Amino acid sequence: MTQVRNRNSRSYQATAVALAAFCHCGKRFFQSLLDLLLPSFCLACTKPLGFSPELLFCPDCLGKIHVIQSPLCPCCGRTFLVAAGPDHHCGHCLMPQLAAVAGADWIVPVPLHPKRLRERGFNQALLLARAFFPKDRRITHDLLVRTRVTEPQTRFNGKARRTNLKNAFGVVKPQHIPGKKILLIDDVFTTGTTVNECARVLKKAGAADVMVLTLARVKEDY
Repeated sequence: MTQVRNRNSRSYQATAVALAAFCHCGKRFFQSLLDLLLPSFCLACTKPLGFSPELLFCPDCLGKIHVIQSPLCPCCGRTFLVAAGPDHHCGHCLMPQLAAVAGADWIVPVPLHPKRLRERGFNQALLLARAFFPKDRRITHDLLVRTRVTEPQTRFNGKARRTNLKNAFGVVKPQHIPGKKILLIDDVFTTGTTVNECARVLKKAGAADVMVLTLARVKEDY
């Protein structure tokens, strides 16, 4: 009985090996037939590549391909030869967004509280707005105001940031807002809490659309 089982086991193993070899030969046969009927050529110079090439480029053309590296534009792939920092959009890909920004009815810098403004002597968001849009009469610094003194946002994270700015902004001239497209200007975008609170107040007053333009964005995740 033991000899019969051993023979059956060896027979099954031999059959499996034979089937595997047959499948392998069959695969090679059909691949060779496919190469014969539909030969592969280099996509760049059309040079024949032989049987079953791993890449559709010949060695000469493959050596001429330069892989782009960061920093680059994530939209079109243009590389920045002298730019520092991570990937960012190039000027050409930013044009549609800038066109939308140019269609704003009001340009509103994120306001400082009068007390903070007296301490600092300037509002950096207002200076940026004037730098971005020189002599633009759409810039207004008295449409949105900060109604109470708040602690610097750099001291907080997450939920504490939202609590710190809750009801910290108000609208002074509500009759100028309904149906208008407003562009908010700020210096740094960290979590978006500041501009989101400003946008909420403006939308509540009837703004049709609120866009945001900042000079920089913090890389860290909060």
